[in-house]
Amino acid sequence: MNIAILAPLEFPLVEPYAGGLEKHTVQLAKGMVGLGHEVTLIARPGSQQIPGLTLVTTLTGYRQALSFLRSQPFDLVHNNTINLVPALFAAWVKCPVVTTLHTPPYRRLVPGALAARLPGGSAFVAISEHLAQQWRRYTGQRCSVIHNGIDCDEWEWSGSAQANTAIWYGRLTPEKGAEFAIEACREAGYRLQLAGPISDPTYFSRIITPLLGEDARYLGHLSQREIAQLTARSAVGLFTSVWEEPFGLVLLEMLACGTPVAGFSSGAVPEIVTPAISKLVPTGNTVALAGAITEAATLKRSTCRSYVEANFPVSRMIAAYNQLYHQLTAG
Repeated sequence: MNIAILAPLEFPLVEPYAGGLEKHTVQLAKGMVGLGHEVTLIARPGSQQIPGLTLVTTLTGYRQALSFLRSQPFDLVHNNTINLVPALFAAWVKCPVVTTLHTPPYRRLVPGALAARLPGGSAFVAISEHLAQQWRRYTGQRCSVIHNGIDCDEWEWSGSAQANTAIWYGRLTPEKGAEFAIEACREAGYRLQLAGPISDPTYFSRIITPLLGEDARYLGHLSQREIAQLTARSAVGLFTSVWEEPFGLVLLEMLACGTPVAGFSSGAVPEIVTPAISKLVPTGNTVALAGAITEAATLKRSTCRSYVEANFPVSRMIAAYNQLYHQLTAG
């Protein structure tokens, strides 16, 4: 099958990734190449070259990218962006279009979903059932669920950890709530290491910087390998999103390292983890989170790893998308 994958054009697909969306796009492209598909990946300049596919980085705008997609004999287009334009013009492309929904139905995205309902070959995929329930009023019932997955081989596992240590990583923005992790770890007597891109410099300087100290250190925007090594040595992973989290890929990565999670029960999080590998508390409750940190540290690390291997392998995600592709092109 001749497949085009439209990546988010806001950031290049290169490590350290700007976020989970960029990582998901790379996983998707590699997976489809591995299944023998002919893949063209449209991405921002500066993106990494992936063996076995055609990388197009000259199309720097979504309208330009759509003109290119319309001019080529693709069997299917996968829109993996969170931009209005690709979904809005899905009917303009001459083949089925799959749009993966990674965020809640923000007002700016809804017109694209409504427009994309018109062509019979279009389809929507939500990354969690929690997210699908929010979107179906706009997409109709043509919104299936395919959970994200990870390659556990990329995440170093450790059966033991340094006592009273914790890790938090992700985009440093208000909705990710890193300040709650710092305060809860301090209350619980745990040393915290934070990592990730400073996506909101004002938030970081006003909220996070004053809270940093010997027991809460910011390490910068690290590579996946560096994150994996730090996580495998940590007793607990912190997940403190204060918005309606659509999925939480960080959860799987921490657990794959054998690191149990203490965090907020926001959005899809209860759909992704279980009490055997995590301790969740109401969003924003720092006192309860401090207690959850202590409890989570007692959970069995091998159970965390085996849970991800059994329920969220990237191979399952790729197989589900491949099945959907064949259903659409057959029709």
